[in-house]
Amino acid sequence: MNQISTSEIINQVRGTKSVPGVCIICPWHCPTEVFVRDNKVVYVRGNENAPNKTTRCVKGVSSIHLSRDPDRLLHPMKKDKNGNFKMISWDDAFSFIAEKLLEIKEKYGPEAVGYLWHLDSNEMFSQQLFTQLYGTPNWSGHGAACDQSRRLAGLMTYGHPLPTKDYENSRFIMLWGEDPLGPNQSLHENRELVEVLKKGAKLVVVDPYRSRTAEKAHVWLPINPGTDGALALAMTHRIIETGAYDADFCENYIYGFEAYAEHIKSNGYTPQWAEPITGIDAKTIIDLADEFARTKPAVADGLKGIVNYTNGFQALRAIFSLNAITGNVDGPGCLILKEAGPLAPPLVIPEEAVAVPQRPIISAEMGYPLAPDIPSQLFPKAVLEEDPYPLKALFFHIVNPAMADPNTALFKKMMAALELSVTIDVYLSETAQLSDIVLPEASMFERAEVRESLWSGPQVIMSQPAIPCLGSSKPLYDIMRGLGEKMGYGKYFQWESWEDWAKVATAYLPVTFEELKEKGVWHGELRYHKYLEDGFMTSTGRVEVYSETLSEFGYDPMPAYDDGNRVKPDADYPFQLINGKMQYHCGTHTQNNPYLMAIEGENWAELNPLDAQKLGIADGDTIELASPIDKVKIAVRLKEGLKPGIVRVVHGHGFGRTMGSVARGKGTHVNPIFDSVVNDISGGIGYNECKVSIRKA
Repeated sequence: MNQISTSEIINQVRGTKSVPGVCIICPWHCPTEVFVRDNKVVYVRGNENAPNKTTRCVKGVSSIHLSRDPDRLLHPMKKDKNGNFKMISWDDAFSFIAEKLLEIKEKYGPEAVGYLWHLDSNEMFSQQLFTQLYGTPNWSGHGAACDQSRRLAGLMTYGHPLPTKDYENSRFIMLWGEDPLGPNQSLHENRELVEVLKKGAKLVVVDPYRSRTAEKAHVWLPINPGTDGALALAMTHRIIETGAYDADFCENYIYGFEAYAEHIKSNGYTPQWAEPITGIDAKTIIDLADEFARTKPAVADGLKGIVNYTNGFQALRAIFSLNAITGNVDGPGCLILKEAGPLAPPLVIPEEAVAVPQRPIISAEMGYPLAPDIPSQLFPKAVLEEDPYPLKALFFHIVNPAMADPNTALFKKMMAALELSVTIDVYLSETAQLSDIVLPEASMFERAEVRESLWSGPQVIMSQPAIPCLGSSKPLYDIMRGLGEKMGYGKYFQWESWEDWAKVATAYLPVTFEELKEKGVWHGELRYHKYLEDGFMTSTGRVEVYSETLSEFGYDPMPAYDDGNRVKPDADYPFQLINGKMQYHCGTHTQNNPYLMAIEGENWAELNPLDAQKLGIADGDTIELASPIDKVKIAVRLKEGLKPGIVRVVHGHGFGRTMGSVARGKGTHVNPIFDSVVNDISGGIGYNECKVSIRKA
């Protein structure tokens, strides 16, 4: 007798049908099964055909509201001369946008148009239209507001932008400024982390805040803000000094190890040097380095708590190099250099039709030639000052820099100066409200997707429409097709159904299209130690603790410690502000969700009780945070596990919205007090580079 799957049982008992899907509430893109009855989404769970199958997190389970939210953006709208939005037809919207794009290209060149996106939803279509056909180099993800410094550190060290973690087989886990059990993303990794701790693995968390992950740790190191690189370099000094590094790996697979060892020694990066900088005593650093070096396999990694500093790129280079010199690279229990699935572009564009950009990507001319994504917080300079060259039109796809980027007032000024601004979203976001044209995209339940996931092995997800599009909303691939036709590129956007372009994109997968469509996911073997066959995708084919690429562009080729550009507290602004993510929310898609807002309906600031006592502030009070450029009011909670002198804002760029009947007016938007501070090399936003004064409001 054939075994009956859980989904079949649910279908029989509940009268639903299941459709393969993908969750795009957060960037981890879990493959899902979407259960539908009478064209309504009733339940979502992890796809049981995927190796990273899992029950959904609270954000994923509650995402069904997205398919029925009465506040959804359902029709194209255009702003009139009085600043009011009026509903228009898709044909009129496409015609207006296409005419403006052709005018701008003729007058300023195609590089005067920028396209910014988030969450990777079918962006291969906008990439092919805007970069390959129209000719702008300025097509970019939102990475500058996220993990920009980590991605560049991965590229410069391993030749890989997104190393993942194999917690399941690790014996020693060290997380720097990373709280996976807090925001609760990447559930398959989180469950591995919890289970391996039960089996005796050691967890060390480096963070000035005692996070949920730190509460589970064997060792919590409350480091001084922005000094993580000093700790990593001091550990490296100890490991090299004692000869505890992996000599075989260093000799055969690392480029520049001897120069790096001399660099560490000559700069005096000792545990004693690091003690006053980090606030971690030298003996603790020595013991930690010794244990990390002798315990294999091990993994060290960092994320938001590091990338939000201007020295975060070099700090992550030091952490990644720490893995390398101990031989903990791409093996069981280590950082994994994820393989990509063999996907192809969905559109076939002949070589002679591909446009050649007239100027380099704007980030290169801004002074960030290695930035993985454009430093979007510097767009106002290009728009308002035409420096380094004019930027006249911007597109925003499921990205909301009016909430997410620093210096909100400057962003609004920029939007008013553009000749064309277009937002493609499922909601009338704050950025959409500032745009000339707003186009309603179908939600993740109403469109097809062919995409990678963040499981450590090669994995391709094929999400399929589970319900009809709400209102007159369209999937991005149909939006790009309609716009492409008006721009004269219609012959490249020809398909009868989404399956036609999906077959082109998945043609190189080792399974049939029918099998992929049925299961919704394909995965290949999770291979370890791929460098034994393939080497590393760096310029030298090795792990680079000495980066030839960085040297070529005039940067320090080896990880170094420098806090000279850091924004530090002073007499007028005596507190360091740091940011934290929230378990129940992840941007625009969650904050108009009544289920999630019932759990946590606003954000807050956290303050050490000793600091609060000095300021006469009690738990639950409203406080004023003032920076050199603006001030805001926010509720405060007292937190013992936070170093004195620090104020931590939870989900700092997500609340205080001006959209949605549920979200509007809840919590505080704190980004107006952040200045446009960026990492000198990666271009990542320095959200933690903010000094503030605090008083009871």
